[in-house]
Amino acid sequence: MTKPRHIFACALLLGAAACSNAPGGGGSAKDSYARGLAALEQGQPRTARVELMNAIQADPNNGAIRVAQARTYLSLNDGVAAEAEIERARKLGVAVDDTRHLLAHALLLRGEPKRALEELNGVPAAHAGYAARLRGQALAKLGDNAGAAAAFKEAIAADPKDNAAWTEVARFRRGSGDLAGAVEAADRALKINAKDIEALTLRGELTRSQYGLRAALPWFDRALEIDPSNIPAMLERAATLGDLGDTKAMLAETRKVLKLSENHPMAFYLQAMIAARAKKYELARTLYQRTGGALDGEPAGMLLASAIDYQTGNVEQAANRLEKLIGMQPYNRKARRMLAAAQFKLGDNEATIRTLRPLADRPDADSYTLALIGKAIEKQGDTQAASRYLARAAQPQRRASTALWANPVSDDQLIALRRFAASKPGHAPSQVLLIGGLLSRGMGQEALDLALKLQADNPGAPDAHILVGDARGMGGDFKGAAAEYGKAANLAFNEPVAMRMIEALQRSGQGPAAAKVLNLFLEQNPRSVPAQILAATGFLQARQWGEAIRIYEGLRKRLGDRDAVMLNNLAWAYSEQGNYARAIPLAQKAWSLDKDNPATADTLGWLLYKSGKDKAQGLVLLERASRGAPTDAQIRQHLDAARRG
Repeated sequence: MTKPRHIFACALLLGAAACSNAPGGGGSAKDSYARGLAALEQGQPRTARVELMNAIQADPNNGAIRVAQARTYLSLNDGVAAEAEIERARKLGVAVDDTRHLLAHALLLRGEPKRALEELNGVPAAHAGYAARLRGQALAKLGDNAGAAAAFKEAIAADPKDNAAWTEVARFRRGSGDLAGAVEAADRALKINAKDIEALTLRGELTRSQYGLRAALPWFDRALEIDPSNIPAMLERAATLGDLGDTKAMLAETRKVLKLSENHPMAFYLQAMIAARAKKYELARTLYQRTGGALDGEPAGMLLASAIDYQTGNVEQAANRLEKLIGMQPYNRKARRMLAAAQFKLGDNEATIRTLRPLADRPDADSYTLALIGKAIEKQGDTQAASRYLARAAQPQRRASTALWANPVSDDQLIALRRFAASKPGHAPSQVLLIGGLLSRGMGQEALDLALKLQADNPGAPDAHILVGDARGMGGDFKGAAAEYGKAANLAFNEPVAMRMIEALQRSGQGPAAAKVLNLFLEQNPRSVPAQILAATGFLQARQWGEAIRIYEGLRKRLGDRDAVMLNNLAWAYSEQGNYARAIPLAQKAWSLDKDNPATADTLGWLLYKSGKDKAQGLVLLERASRGAPTDAQIRQHLDAARRG
């Protein structure tokens, strides 16, 4: 974080006698002190720490050096070390009031926002801006967003050119969903100080959400040009490289971090994630254990540890951990899918169904969720209900941009939502819930009216534009919906926005524009499964079999052979190349996953007939496919050809 200017004003005079607590007793201490302050000013706290350590060794009883070292530790996010230096400085005679803001900062880094607020109560007017910024951070951590907003406003009023304050405002706005405001604040911080490493790193994080993974990298690179040893920037760069699939570069970056900070938990977490993605789960366990439990209470750590437990046979432990995670994040889809898989493996079908129901009953449910809940219901003996989920699992995934809630809310639920929203007219989350409930009931016009008001009040929030798009799509205005999703994409070009936008463009007859959006999204997010599936489907339609095969085979390596639609399409692509040896086993696997799907029966039947491997069985399957989809022209064509043969 940017350092308090009041110390620089004294220290950079370099005429040490000008400061009452300036280092004395030898040029060595003075020189090291000056170099340390200069490094701190240039955004190189690790260099500053070493220089100030040298100054302390030469002059251990100098309070000013201790204060400077405390600020250095604050820049390194080490609250424990900073607090220790502040206490030493006070014992050496530095006034308590002159260090209250620094101690509050240290307490905040230590995760003690209440104690930080108590310390801030006595901060003198000279440090009011710094104190207001810290108060905003503390209140935000305690969930008092209104108080935090007021405190940040006070900090900016105290010093409009405090880049650290603008950076914290950017963080706060991002946490509140105002991404446009967050970008604006981060840019203000960088306009004040183009070398503000925290602002550069945050700007990279915002860009990653706004435009994609590749677009974020230059921001992290700029931060590391200023301070090559800045760990937060290095870790963000490593995580971005990993999401791009460049595991070699990601691993190299984490090793650099560990050279600078031995046993850094985030570095080992990222390495464990690399190992898990490579299916080296025992190695992943060893690496995760080296985090020392630092991430056991964090959602990302809990999810990774659960995946490792599940894959190494500790299924019950994985389930217990995932239940805690879902308690913290009930809408975490990955956690729900993983918990359901663990529950199913443990034989608890009722729990599996209960866990998956919120996902499976959404129109945009993925095939794995649908197949798993179908199997769990089937094991309970309700084959009719199971068949509905299994049939949906085998169909191409529908993005269903017009529904936030899959099942219509009941009359009582809708009444409760209306009351809740009316009681908090300026509370965006309550309005979002009501709009979602209205959409689930097909009440598109009322949903649109409310969404437009929400959008006007929150122009920087992507979700507001998405809701307007969803409501317009429900009314059949897909061109208008695409325009609204475009507004959201300018703020956060993420997977939900991109998939919605592509669908709306396609359904409004703007195919080339949809393809352009898909290509742009894949360029930034090459590992996105839904986007890759869309691209493969496009290659199939264009009869570019090799490209379709390349994508589907890559997905098989990552996801396994559990998606009937993907396997069916891959089988078809191989068959069009004349490679029946590869095509038929894939078609058989797809059919075994969903025997009630006419598409899988048609593909397997046609390949068996056309290849001459088993014409009789092929005809049987084609008859079955025709009964299941009597109006499908392609299935009828295949059946007629087989009958003639």
